[in-house]
Amino acid sequence: MIFYGTNGSHVRTAPLPGVACPNCSTMDSVNASVFSRYAHIYWIPLFPYSKPIVAQCEHCQQAWEEKVMPAEVREPAKALKQDTRSPLLHWAGLGVIAVLICVGALMGARNDREDKAFLENPRVGDIYTVRTKEDDKTYSLLKVVAVKGPTVDVVPNEYTINQRNALDELNDPAKYSKESFTLSQFELKTMQNKGQLTDVDRLEK
Repeated sequence: MIFYGTNGSHVRTAPLPGVACPNCSTMDSVNASVFSRYAHIYWIPLFPYSKPIVAQCEHCQQAWEEKVMPAEVREPAKALKQDTRSPLLHWAGLGVIAVLICVGALMGARNDREDKAFLENPRVGDIYTVRTKEDDKTYSLLKVVAVKGPTVDVVPNEYTINQRNALDELNDPAKYSKESFTLSQFELKTMQNKGQLTDVDRLEK
């Protein structure tokens, strides 16, 4: 279950100089308070979406929301609102999301470089995660059992899974076939370009 909603906090209260209260005519007695409303998920602020403002006379305690403020109060109150920024904390969620996207992109680029290097210089024990069909969402594994110049001998895993983390689920010696077949580096690169070969892992011993 995802918990999301909206919340708000007080940002700033300041006097409106030169403004007389429309209710009691007391000069310089009106203060305006600016609030920030923000959306949140799991109570972490994502982004602010409005800045309500309320004015109140300290002398007679008459208060007005922005939409019903008298004109002589509304204009200076709106100026105060425009001069007030929402707290950076209210952007925290979007900041976290942006960082996660950047980290994911960097990790993806690093993984792509590793995959390319491993394909160009294969070793016995390398494991290829492959789609069982080009248009399918089921995955299996191929394990390199011999390297012969520009070709490798691989044994297929006899099981499939409908998740990309096939390595974690299927990499058990008992699950691989005893029969091997040969693939060239060109064939492997073609499989990668078509999205059929999705990952290359080199398990360090």
